[in-house]
Amino acid sequence: MATDIEVSAYSIWADLQKIRSTNPLIYSITNSVVQDFTANALLALGASPIMSDSVDETEELVGVSNALNINIGTPNPHSVGAMLKAIRTAQELRKPVALDPVAVGATKLRRTLVEDLLRSGTPTIVRGNLAEVSVFAGMEWGGKGVDWRGDLKDPGEIVGKAARQIGCTVVGSGKIDYVSDGERLFSIANGHPLMVRVTGMGCVATSIVAAFLAVQPLPLVAAVHAMAFIGIAGEWAAERARTEGTGTFRMKFLDSLDKVEIENLASTKAGEIAKP
Repeated sequence: MATDIEVSAYSIWADLQKIRSTNPLIYSITNSVVQDFTANALLALGASPIMSDSVDETEELVGVSNALNINIGTPNPHSVGAMLKAIRTAQELRKPVALDPVAVGATKLRRTLVEDLLRSGTPTIVRGNLAEVSVFAGMEWGGKGVDWRGDLKDPGEIVGKAARQIGCTVVGSGKIDYVSDGERLFSIANGHPLMVRVTGMGCVATSIVAAFLAVQPLPLVAAVHAMAFIGIAGEWAAERARTEGTGTFRMKFLDSLDKVEIENLASTKAGEIAKP
């Protein structure tokens, strides 16, 4: 674990340049709603996506990938089998894993799936909205479907508790994003309201977290860098979409992943706040 972390435009830029220069392969078992958006986002970022929920090729794909992205958004028998096999294989091969527990508290199926995944292997980073993360901290599900736009008291404390419960770095997304490894806690205040009006933004965020994991060995740093970058990309896109609406914003967000430069990253609002 890092003992001295200073997040800056330069540290985020360094990881972004590593992604763009090394083109890491991100194996995604993700939901059917966001496959196209996720693949294009990873390509725009500079990573290389591969999408498959076939259990017959899971071991091979984990073996050749640089990071694994698991998203439980639209579970089915094929994808569930692939997810479980993939996380076990990643654990054996010591490949980093980003897990998105979409609406984990909404149904028994989702709760059971996430419990099975955690028994099969500990992810490197779990990223969800604050309602999803709060389930790991022992709270009742407070979402609506797969979405959540409310407020929680002491969200940083909840994210820290979830990280300790799971045993990995956890990201809780909201108006302010919180990242904790169970000991240290960071807040990230970048982003734009339009981001919650485009489906799949959170799922894409988890895939970008996986891409940063592929080049940054410290999960806490990878998570903070990824979430700060995503928030700044959202601000960049909103400025260029202006009053055109959410469709234009989605397109501009994809553009931002390729076009954001170091001077844009200077607006980062990420920093350590207090021990959770």
